[in-house]
Amino acid sequence: MQNHMGTERRWRKKGRRGVSPIIATILLVAITVVLAAVLYILISGLTKAPGNTPLGSALAVGNPTSANGLTYTMTITPSGGLTPAGMTFEVTSSSGTILGVGTTLTVVGVTGCLMAIYTFSSNSWAAATGGTACATASTTVVLTSGMQFSLVVTPTQTGHGDDLVAVGTGSFGGQVSTALP
Repeated sequence: MQNHMGTERRWRKKGRRGVSPIIATILLVAITVVLAAVLYILISGLTKAPGNTPLGSALAVGNPTSANGLTYTMTITPSGGLTPAGMTFEVTSSSGTILGVGTTLTVVGVTGCLMAIYTFSSNSWAAATGGTACATASTTVVLTSGMQFSLVVTPTQTGHGDDLVAVGTGSFGGQVSTALP
């Protein structure tokens, strides 16, 4: 009987042994790192503000062409539900000065009708009007591939080295720049 009691005591002693302190420390550190990573991912998804879609991923502006030096035409390739109201524009000189007073920008549809007009002095879009305006012309028209920007400028506003800069607003952020010839 005594032999049996000795075996039972040894078995209880073995059962009371825990994980070594080194293994316990490694497990605690690993669990802490995993929890911190999961919380970071969850919280970073909640802190994104409007304007998180880069304008450059939704708008590609082709090289401007000009027949008379006063009107520049650029083709656009938009995507992602971009509307004229999702952008503001600037004309900047080579020295970085923002120009544009008296300048207008029109969006021309595939059939040649005017979709919307942008006025640089007020930095705003308006529905296109006149005999060549599209029947659905408004500032909320979704831009489609093949439309064109027509930038109408005055002779004193542009020169070599000027850029047309589109700046994202609303759900679009960043900017797209193209050099005017």
